[in-house]
Amino acid sequence: MTPAGQPEARTDLVRASGAGPTDSMEELPRGTCPACHVAIGEVHRDDCDVAECLATGRKRMWCRAQPDTAGHDCGRADWTGWWPAHAEAREFGWHVRWDVEARKFVRCAPDVEGSGPDLSRLYEHARWDQEARRWVRRRAVLFSRTVRGGRATLEELTKAAQCWCAEQGYEVIGEHVGARGWREAVADVDDGKADLVVVPSVERLGFGKQVFERIAAVHRAGGDVAGPGVRIDADGNVVAGSHEEM
Repeated sequence: MTPAGQPEARTDLVRASGAGPTDSMEELPRGTCPACHVAIGEVHRDDCDVAECLATGRKRMWCRAQPDTAGHDCGRADWTGWWPAHAEAREFGWHVRWDVEARKFVRCAPDVEGSGPDLSRLYEHARWDQEARRWVRRRAVLFSRTVRGGRATLEELTKAAQCWCAEQGYEVIGEHVGARGWREAVADVDDGKADLVVVPSVERLGFGKQVFERIAAVHRAGGDVAGPGVRIDADGNVVAGSHEEM
């Protein structure tokens, strides 16, 4: 049993899902790291599975498992008394709980009893600020190529994209339309003002070969393309996307 009286296996399940501890007792400051047992202010052991990588913000054991980060310098990380990344997850309102009937983890508010910080969502939808040594919301710039239906249709598509960004936890920093707008959207990513370009649908990103050229342009600038129903893999291939009447 855990200090809060919960079955230990349940806590392990939540952690395995990418969430943090589910006990209120475990969210209190601790004098020593629960994994490598160093005291506050002392450096984590290199094999500690709690210590974060100061380059990526993820767990060091995750870095060692990835071909592009295995062997890189994770930096000096001290035990602060608090679990890494949990404060940001609570700040953003990103928690999960185990749904007994559905037999899966579902998103919930941080004040739900038995829930834990949703670190999987944090790693996917937030950005590690290496200088500040904390996670921050990813910044999105909205884009749509010129649409039929005029201003009303464009406003409707923009609203849908804005709602989707709010659901994901992205901070919208600008909106662009048309060929000139596309160049400005890519420039925002290239200049470090935005982390991704959000489009209402694949059709509103472009047509034919242009879709893949634009995805590649954003990737070269160091960003991603996403949107409601839009899924693009690391190679720039559209693996899922909503379709609409043209």
